[in-house]
Amino acid sequence: MLYSGMKYKTADKIELSHIPITEKEYILFSNFIAENTGIVIPYEKAYIFETRLAKFLVDAEVDSLDELYRYLIKSKDPLFRQKIINSITTNETKWFRDEAPWKVLEEKLLPGLVDDLMSGKKTKVRIWSAAASTGQEIYSTVMCVDNYLRINNIKDISLNDFEFFATDISSQILDIAKKGRYDRISIMRGLNDHYKKNYFTSSGSVWYIDPKIFNAVKFEHFNLMNSYQSFGLFDIILCRYVLIYFSDALKSEIAAKMYDSLLDKGVLFTGNYAIYELFRDNFDADYYGNLTYYIKKKR
Repeated sequence: MLYSGMKYKTADKIELSHIPITEKEYILFSNFIAENTGIVIPYEKAYIFETRLAKFLVDAEVDSLDELYRYLIKSKDPLFRQKIINSITTNETKWFRDEAPWKVLEEKLLPGLVDDLMSGKKTKVRIWSAAASTGQEIYSTVMCVDNYLRINNIKDISLNDFEFFATDISSQILDIAKKGRYDRISIMRGLNDHYKKNYFTSSGSVWYIDPKIFNAVKFEHFNLMNSYQSFGLFDIILCRYVLIYFSDALKSEIAAKMYDSLLDKGVLFTGNYAIYELFRDNFDADYYGNLTYYIKKKR
């Protein structure tokens, strides 16, 4: 048992930020999250449930996490279920996180993709951010593309020749991304002066992304455990820092589905870590500094 457990009287409207969790409760909620999101929360991180679920006791008018779970299952309320999922999913992000993927985009990928657009080999270049969080990753990508076209004085190609698609399992987090506005702390995380000056305006403590960048992105609430077929094929997929939360079996399943979602020679970014053993059947590894990324194999 993690803790002995205790009751909290919701009638007293006590403000809770932490509630002890029993081993049984951990098993119930970890199984629920794994079945609905694919995310595996290990035993040593049971505190995630303690700190993030306490606020739902009052909403559900229950006194323990065990009762909260029974309410969750019995009510079959999709909105409440989504709120639980939103609270548990991790959404760490920043602008141009790790820098290397956008260096690869600028130096290795965009020259060929732009040539294909100009020659008519492609009518669109499609890019998918599969775990978009609050939007920094996909907006960084759009800014990178626009900046590349601008500094290389490319007049015949514009953002209209690209499709930028972003999804996330958390509807709450995705709502933030869809607004395209950020506070001062968010803006400071990874955004250099060049991009801040050229692509943002401020009003008080709020920073607004350029409408040209904002309007280039289509957002959709999506669970990576579902089918990708309706999305079509992409030139680039960013699925960064989310696979580490999945089981090896689910990592392999997602890798196979992303293979099927990429065009020939399509590129998959998974984050600043190497997990090639799970990808070798479908992808060739390539490198930029300490970054490993993956290129779709021909079959």
